[in-house]
Amino acid sequence: MKDNKTSYKLINHITQNLILYLITVLFLCIGIVMGIYSVKYMGSVEKSNLITYFRNICETINGAQVNRRYIFIEAIKNNMTIILAIWFLGLTILGAPIILIIDLFKGFTIGFTSSLFINGLGSKGILIDLLIVFPQNIVYIPCIIILSVLAIEFSLMLLRNISPKSINKGGNLTQIAAYSTLFVFITVFMFVGFIIEGYISPNILKFIAYSGVSFII
Repeated sequence: MKDNKTSYKLINHITQNLILYLITVLFLCIGIVMGIYSVKYMGSVEKSNLITYFRNICETINGAQVNRRYIFIEAIKNNMTIILAIWFLGLTILGAPIILIIDLFKGFTIGFTSSLFINGLGSKGILIDLLIVFPQNIVYIPCIIILSVLAIEFSLMLLRNISPKSINKGGNLTQIAAYSTLFVFITVFMFVGFIIEGYISPNILKFIAYSGVSFII
């Protein structure tokens, strides 16, 4: 029953802010395309160096113990930086454009990483991308989109209420508390992605390396 209520609220929020969702998804997709094309037009030397670096990592972890806890913590740090930036920008009047730039950058990193594997390793790169890059981003991308829309929506609300007559300290504090609570709730859900990136993806990579480095060469 609770899950149905949450789903209803989410669908209702998407319906009411459909334009903001479309704009956010558009910027994320533009970033992905930019990342793909940056690899496509990258110099052969730079591309070769990056692929060699990845192969060396696989060779290293083939017989080494993977520090999954470190990867898990780094996943939290990297994503929390983005989450906190989006949250803070939502509390500012002019935060909306910068939030969209953050989404653009997030899309760029996803597109760049995926394109690098596929360009450098061909069909094997597609498999690695699906097994290592894609799983956690199934969680990250929807969460980042929802958080971005929440922040842009809140920023626009502040912009509309900028006149002195509209200032209501008690009401604003209540709205900020509700806004921040939603961020915390979605961030908790993102821990599923952190666990995948920190503990599941490294195991898959280690399995690939253990199966023989020739798989990626």
